[in-house]
Amino acid sequence: MANAVATANSQANVSAGKGVKGGYIFSAPKGTALPADIDTPLDPAFKVLGFVSEDGYVESVDEDSNDIVDMNGDLMDSASSNRVESAQVTLAEIKAETLRRQYGDSNVTDEDGLIKVKHNADSHPVFAYVLELVLKNGRRWRKVVPLGQSSELDSLTIASSELCARALTIKYLTDEGGNTCYDYIESTETSPK
Repeated sequence: MANAVATANSQANVSAGKGVKGGYIFSAPKGTALPADIDTPLDPAFKVLGFVSEDGYVESVDEDSNDIVDMNGDLMDSASSNRVESAQVTLAEIKAETLRRQYGDSNVTDEDGLIKVKHNADSHPVFAYVLELVLKNGRRWRKVVPLGQSSELDSLTIASSELCARALTIKYLTDEGGNTCYDYIESTETSPK
C-alpha cells in the first residue's frame, strides 16, 4: 500500500463488521493495561464475555449544544454543553462473567455449581472493554473502552422463542487523557512500519 491519501472512492473502505471468530468482546477490571494497537495481546485479566446477540454492538453519541446567536438571531457559535457516548449490547451467554457486568461484581457468585445473582441498586460496575472486530477482506479493527460503566438493563423476556438475555447499556466514562474510546483500524491507504 502506498503512504498517500486516496484521491478516488474505494470499495475496500466500505464494509460491514463482524466479531472475530472464537471471542470478540472482552472485559477486565478498570486499571488493567490496555492495548494501544491491533497487535498487542490482551492482558490475561481480560475475560471473554461470550456471544453477542444478532443486534450486535450499537454505539451512540448524544450531544447537547447551546446555540449562541447575535441580536439579529444569526448563529455566531454552537458550543457543546454535554456529551455522552455509550453502547448497547445483548450478551447472549448466561454465565457469571456476563452477569457481573449487568449486576455488579459483588452481586454475583459462582460457587459449588450454582450462580447466585442479587438484584439491587449497587449494580453499576465500571470495567475496561475491548472488542475484536473484522471488516471486509480480513481487515482488523480493535475498539478499546478504558472505562465502561454499566448503566441500564432492558426488559428480560423468558419465552421458548426468545433469547433469554437483557440488553445492557454501557456508558463510556472519560479517561485521564480526556477520551472515552479508542479505535485501532487497519488502514487501506498506508503501510505498517
